[in-house]
Amino acid sequence: MVFNDILNAAWLIAYNAFIILYVSRKVQERFGKYLARKTIHLLSAGVSLILSPFLFTELLFPVLLAGLMILFTIGGHTKNFLGWFQEKRNYADVYFTVTCTVLLTLFWNYNVWIGILSCLFMAWGDGVTGLVRYVVYKRRTKGAWGNIAMFILCAGLGYFLLGYIGLVGGAFSSVVEKFEKVDDNISVPLGSAVVMMALGFL
Repeated sequence: MVFNDILNAAWLIAYNAFIILYVSRKVQERFGKYLARKTIHLLSAGVSLILSPFLFTELLFPVLLAGLMILFTIGGHTKNFLGWFQEKRNYADVYFTVTCTVLLTLFWNYNVWIGILSCLFMAWGDGVTGLVRYVVYKRRTKGAWGNIAMFILCAGLGYFLLGYIGLVGGAFSSVVEKFEKVDDNISVPLGSAVVMMALGFL
């Protein structure tokens, strides 16, 4: 089992390197930095998160991979070698990787799908929101159509994975994303995880 976890970790690292170092760069060249980040949200973070419970039997491996992403994103900011998707003094990517690491650790042996789903609300929900806003508004803005798209995706995904608990968590995440007092890379995953955990006790 541990050997399989190691193999799965190796190919998942290779997959993420391809998305982050090659695919997102190509997207940045064609569409700009904003969509390059959303590409990483959708294809790197989201895919890695949803596959984790199927690829790994031990918590150690997804946490180690998430920890590597924390170091990678921090290194990008300090050494400025990830400029095609990172912005100076904007540490949202670091916040998200830290939040994912915390939630995976807390929920892996409790209800892994609460942890995974709450992170997917940011990875896929915010990713789709960004794509819709780019197409509709042609600029970075908290427009209504983006929130509608996020609600549809997150509520639907939540219901599919966790029933009404996931549906409510998804709806909550699409509301919280609209507010900017707390970075949504923190408020969306943590807030929706707390809501779904609380509903699980009812």
